[in-house]
Amino acid sequence: MSEVVSWLDTIGRVFEGIPDLATPGEVETALAEILEDPGLELYWWDWELERYVDVRGAGAEPAAHPGATVTWIGYETRKIGAVVHDTRLLDVPEFTTALVPLMRIAMERDRLHRDLVSKLDQLRASRLRILETADAERRRLERNLHDGAQQRLVALSLALRLARKQLDSDPDAARAALAAAGDELSLALDELRELARGLHPAVLSDHGLRTAVHALATRAPLPVEIEDVPDGRLPEPVEAGAYYLIAEALTNVTKYAEASVVRVRVEASDGRLVVEVTDDGVGGADPAGGSGLRGLADRVEALGGSLEVVSPVGEGTTLRAEIPLAASS
Repeated sequence: MSEVVSWLDTIGRVFEGIPDLATPGEVETALAEILEDPGLELYWWDWELERYVDVRGAGAEPAAHPGATVTWIGYETRKIGAVVHDTRLLDVPEFTTALVPLMRIAMERDRLHRDLVSKLDQLRASRLRILETADAERRRLERNLHDGAQQRLVALSLALRLARKQLDSDPDAARAALAAAGDELSLALDELRELARGLHPAVLSDHGLRTAVHALATRAPLPVEIEDVPDGRLPEPVEAGAYYLIAEALTNVTKYAEASVVRVRVEASDGRLVVEVTDDGVGGADPAGGSGLRGLADRVEALGGSLEVVSPVGEGTTLRAEIPLAASS
């Protein structure tokens, strides 16, 4: 770098040469040109994956090469990134005292901005999936009502009309028609109860999560070991979220896991409800590969929580959700 160009001018060129919201690749290219270091490489610390990533987002550990060194960028309490650069830049005090602190601020701002954009994109996608799921559920209820209880109630109405006409002319036929109408009414009530149970189980409303989870285990077609479930009542949205998470997880295990046993653990601590469902099946569940797990994640995230799926091939699957209690009470 020419000695006549001051580092103050260099820093000014950095600000002018890198536009707002530039991509990581654009930032790396601009810095390499301004610092006259064609081998310069930038890395960001991915705090979710706990690893460094390059400008393409691929995991990569910053490493020096001949004639270059690594300058780590961050604070005492957290990592921000790193820059691999020509060792000659270390001979210029302003590189360390002025440019590196500015890079630290800029890289952290960039990371926070991209994280916010990513979260907003995920939120939009989640809302869309929730709407699509709600529409599909509404259509399912309409079909069930039309094909089930509604048809039975229509048949009941016809049977009652027939019985009324037969009361004087054929009392025995009228009694038979009334008996048939009573049977249709009982079946219609049973179907309506089943629909209502699917919307919100009465056992959950009346007795809480512990009893409801034991009821799920009793109805499951494979052994379910319940390690722990809080006995006291929880906020209603949290109870419902945990219940449907466990119910859907048991359904998925039955359909896909080829498991011999499922273990359920629910624990309330530190203002959170932790729900774990573990099976000993074939594993290999992909959260991005189907609507079931995405729907569970959407339900948990709608309550301000998070869902983690660990499913190595051949080693079973564990679903672990954390739902804040205070945020939903």
